[in-house]
Amino acid sequence: MNYQNVEKNLQRLASHKRSPYKILSLYLGFKDKKSPSGTVLVTLFHLLIHKSLTSLEKKAFREDLKKIEKYLQESFDTRGNRSIVFFTAGAHLFKVLQFEFYLPPDVSISYSPNVAPIVETISRYGAYLVLLADRKRARLFTVHLGKIEEHEDIVNGFVPQKVKHGDDTWDAQDKILRHIEDHLHRHLKLIAQSVDDFVKQKRIEFIILGGHKEFFNKIKKHLPKRLAKKVLGELVTEINIPLNDVFLRSKKVAQNIGKGVHL
Repeated sequence: MNYQNVEKNLQRLASHKRSPYKILSLYLGFKDKKSPSGTVLVTLFHLLIHKSLTSLEKKAFREDLKKIEKYLQESFDTRGNRSIVFFTAGAHLFKVLQFEFYLPPDVSISYSPNVAPIVETISRYGAYLVLLADRKRARLFTVHLGKIEEHEDIVNGFVPQKVKHGDDTWDAQDKILRHIEDHLHRHLKLIAQSVDDFVKQKRIEFIILGGHKEFFNKIKKHLPKRLAKKVLGELVTEINIPLNDVFLRSKKVAQNIGKGVHL
């Protein structure tokens, strides 16, 4: 679930704030990075309900609890998710949110949905940008809360590696090199401007550069200083591989950056 969708869902839930009916808010989360099985989910659900709710509360929300259990058994896809949150109030409300990050197990009953754990966790997570570039094109995407949020492709004219020429004099070779460098400069300048436009109004914590290693320093030199300072990781790769493959590799780099290991 990306940040925009989370915000929309939180706004919808806000319409139930101070409602005339009671709302049950239930959080199931797993610290282990490996997604839980459905059986583990249901077991944790039962333990949480048994420990947290009174007999009267269980009776009042009996149908809601049955609905949650059925969802866990039949509908919840655990792959890539470490937390699931339910907001339920009989016929008035049944909302399910899933997250890749960890949210501690909790259950509460109130006249407003308890969204505080979600809001507090999101406030600690900024997005990061992955920028891939070669001589022909560039690809960039933001990752937030463990998911690709937005992506964009930039296609510029081919930057030649070789230019036909009629002689081998030093002057001719110098012109060829200048021609290549001029094309490359314009290409990188376009990329830098596109990146600058792309990140406007976004909270970017850091940037990972990807592509051919010899391009990395050139790209950094063309980026605005405020963005160049955010380059904390590098990823050597071809840029025409599937976006999801790059995303999965970028997550490993991002994890090292989070540990203070700048690559």
